[in-house]
Amino acid sequence: MKRATSFRIRFAALVLAAFSALSLTVERSQAATTLKIGSAQVSIASIPVVVAIQQKLFEAEGINAEIVDFDGGGPAVQALAGGGIDLCICAGDHAMRLASRGLGGAVLVALLDKHPYSLLAPSGSSASDLAGLRGKAVGITSPGSLTDNTLRFMIRKLGLNPDNDYEIIAAGTGASMRAAIERGSVMAGMFTTPDVQAYMATGKYKFVADFRDLDYMALDLIAVGSWLKSNDATAHAVARAIVKAEKLIQSDPKVVEAAVHERFRTLSPELVTAVAHDAAERSLSHDGRAQEAGFKTALEMLRVADPSVKDLSYSDVVAVRYLP
Repeated sequence: MKRATSFRIRFAALVLAAFSALSLTVERSQAATTLKIGSAQVSIASIPVVVAIQQKLFEAEGINAEIVDFDGGGPAVQALAGGGIDLCICAGDHAMRLASRGLGGAVLVALLDKHPYSLLAPSGSSASDLAGLRGKAVGITSPGSLTDNTLRFMIRKLGLNPDNDYEIIAAGTGASMRAAIERGSVMAGMFTTPDVQAYMATGKYKFVADFRDLDYMALDLIAVGSWLKSNDATAHAVARAIVKAEKLIQSDPKVVEAAVHERFRTLSPELVTAVAHDAAERSLSHDGRAQEAGFKTALEMLRVADPSVKDLSYSDVVAVRYLP
């Protein structure tokens, strides 16, 4: 009788423990915050976000994050401003534009400290620099994007007019841009990692201009002011997860390679290793803090391309208060 009673007690305790564990799991699942993170394109800037997903850093913060890819920064920012996505892996330029318009655009976490783009042309092109493309069609990803602002700024530095002396055409990203070049719609186009490495490796392309060593508040995780105001705790949690991912990227090459492979599945193992090493060493932020030198360059470039943008301060745009 005592043995039967003891068994029933133990059985009841096991059932209670299982029920408690199940209830806790359901509660955590229900409590998880779902975030849609837009990406201006499939670029290396998204790697810290991918690492945070793969290594369950978001999950540890009670966040279920999903990346939504767009074909250029323009449409991605439209979705951000319209509430279709919560955050955007977009050029810092867009945060500046939003802030200038009173929408409280802010860089929540820096992702890249260097400009991510290069201008490539077919290897047989007679153009050896941007000036050599005068009078020709040149491809950008989308109007108002980082590629658009950069090209216009660099053309003006040559003393030329981007609208009169060049034909600037929105040709999309990656394969779309390459197709535009190959059918002759544009004579050169703007590419980012890993397309730069992949296309240069074919021997069919050459650099017309390489902006990748330029200090620049390039692609960052940006938000609008209304979202930050309504999601203060979530913003802090996102920043913590991304900064942990950025530190992990600097210490574990395999983590970066896994993220690069996830994001760029068609790359060969050799290119995955090369792109991962180049990104970690050359361009990805180490601590999530936008560099002031890069901010100044980005603001100067943007105000030349779009004089309606106000003269903003670093603190107007970079939300360092959320960083751990």
